[in-house]
Amino acid sequence: MSLAKKARKKMGYSLDQAAQKIGISAGYLSQIENGQRHISADRAGQIAHIYNSECEEIFVATRFARREK
Repeated sequence: MSLAKKARKKMGYSLDQAAQKIGISAGYLSQIENGQRHISADRAGQIAHIYNSECEEIFVATRFARREK
C-alpha cells in the first residue's frame, strides 16, 4: 500500500471523500495512489495538506510520484 493511501486511510477518508476535498475525481486520486499518474508540486501540496502531512512524507520529490517503503 502506498504512503499516500496509508495517509488517506489514517485520516479516515474514503477515496471519494478525499477526492472531493482535493477537488479531483476518485479515479484520478486512485491513479495517483497507485503510481499511475505523476502530479504537480501544487497538487502534491494539496493532497499532503488534506492528509495533514508533508509532501516529502508521502511523495517522491522528483516528479511527485508516490513513495513506498
